[in-house]
Amino acid sequence: MELNFTGISKLEGIKEEFDINEHLEDNTIDFCGERLNIVSPVTVKGTMVNYDGKINVELRIATQVERVCSRCLEKFSDEIVASADYVFVKEADGCKEDYYTYKNEKADITNLVIGEITAELDMKPLCSENCKGLCQICGKDRNSKECQCRKEEIDPRMQVLSKLLDRK
Repeated sequence: MELNFTGISKLEGIKEEFDINEHLEDNTIDFCGERLNIVSPVTVKGTMVNYDGKINVELRIATQVERVCSRCLEKFSDEIVASADYVFVKEADGCKEDYYTYKNEKADITNLVIGEITAELDMKPLCSENCKGLCQICGKDRNSKECQCRKEEIDPRMQVLSKLLDRK
């Protein structure tokens, strides 16, 4: 993904909108040991404004990522929406502040977009807030059907005493 600053880098105060909609070259993201697939094109919309020799770029990012639910282990599509602001300067300017640089009137924003997508990902993904997860005894997905397992909560300190009840 590339932004072209040719039109706005010459005159201060110019504002330009852009709309990028493309598949990433490698449609996978590494996130906390999980390899995620981006299942829809990444849409990046935004504006660029030239001010004081700098170009302020506002990004609005949208895509869908295939995840695995941390409770039921089923795959689901997670919609990601993010927004961010960045400031770009020409590489030859030698600014000491935290700006991003561009060469030949262009800037590759692919890594910035991927960084914003990963920042929006949940550490513990859920297919839904009401996900019941897997049965701890038989391992069945409790979202699809209930199992017949006994779900008695026994205090581990008293578990030895439960053997007395089994002797009948």
